[in-house]
Amino acid sequence: MGKGFRPGGVYLVAFAGIGAALYYLLLWLPGIPVIGLPTLKMEIGASLAPLLGIILGPYTGALAVLIGNIAKSLYPPNLLGMLMIPCAPLSAFATAMLIRRNRWIPALILAVILIVSLFLPPFYPLTDYDPKLGVYVWQVYLLTFFDKIAALLLIPIALDLVTMPRSKYIGLYMLMFIGREVDKALGCMIFALPPVYSGLFGLSLRKTRSLFIVSPLFYFIEYLFEALIAMLIAIPVIKALLKVPGLSEILHVKVVRDQKIL
Repeated sequence: MGKGFRPGGVYLVAFAGIGAALYYLLLWLPGIPVIGLPTLKMEIGASLAPLLGIILGPYTGALAVLIGNIAKSLYPPNLLGMLMIPCAPLSAFATAMLIRRNRWIPALILAVILIVSLFLPPFYPLTDYDPKLGVYVWQVYLLTFFDKIAALLLIPIALDLVTMPRSKYIGLYMLMFIGREVDKALGCMIFALPPVYSGLFGLSLRKTRSLFIVSPLFYFIEYLFEALIAMLIAIPVIKALLKVPGLSEILHVKVVRDQKIL
């Protein structure tokens, strides 16, 4: 073997390819229609992006999800899917960083998305009142991002709980929820861009605001459900991988053992 050869790196590339293929297949699971835009669907398979981040790491995991997303958006061609390609990889990246007990990078990602969104037309200026919708713009912003704000505030709590024997599963559930909310936050920000809601969908500003506030509780429950699915699948998968001699030392999943999470 040549000097500097790293078999672990080769394995990671191979597992990234396997992860991308698996994630691509998961994206073909039935989706949940978007309220107000029934032709669009939220893909349940994307709820497992955080798990790939935990298993493969922030970079390899995000790359696997990115490749899977690109493949899915190209066949059949889906313009909105192409626009949303960065969302799930960012979710995988953020969750992997959280497993490493790095709270600052995921918190910064969420904070930047929340701040940038403040200045996008559907949410700006906050003090404006929309008489036809009967709401202030700040209410539109809050109804759109209240769960994302909650996810940001939950980061330190989740990192404390996930290492406590009696609450580690609650903490892991919170980490999955936070990871999914990073995806949803970026998706909302992208949809709030004028070239997307107006240029791509031909929606007025008022119609766009109405879509953001039509059923925030429904989406919040869905996100909680997605996090539950991810956690229930993650626990046996991670435990199984940690029992495989040598494999757990190559994959990022060893961080879960080192941090005494599972």
